[in-house]
Amino acid sequence: MSSQEFQHVTVLLHEAVDGLNVVSDGVYVDGTFGRGGHSRLILSRLGEKGRLVVFDKDPQAIAVAHELAARDGRVSVIHDGFSSFQTALDGLGIGQIDGTLFDLGISSPQIDDGSRGFSFRFDAPLDMRMDTTRGDICLRMVDVGG
Repeated sequence: MSSQEFQHVTVLLHEAVDGLNVVSDGVYVDGTFGRGGHSRLILSRLGEKGRLVVFDKDPQAIAVAHELAARDGRVSVIHDGFSSFQTALDGLGIGQIDGTLFDLGISSPQIDDGSRGFSFRFDAPLDMRMDTTRGDICLRMVDVGG
């Protein structure tokens, strides 16, 4: 599935990024990359020496993040949840950050894609995993618990 197949409008985009008070040579973390709305705005405010580290569990979001990183060397992509924040930053040699943003929850592409198993609008297996390459689907966990 291409990154352009599902569109997502970032809610409170400017309000969230304005709250970071981005400095041009700063280091920032987008802990929930999604489709990159916040990240793109952060990058537009960073100078050449600024850095942005993005995290996401969703393979589709990570594909979009890699597209962005291929065009912009200031971006580092981590395919993992933000629980690996400290380990990942240590691995990148980053000891201090200037700001972080977490836009928690599911995104419209996850709901709009029936195969993801987040939406009640589609007749599809109950999956509900942010990372479809790891872990067990929700349906199996519910069946075992029931």
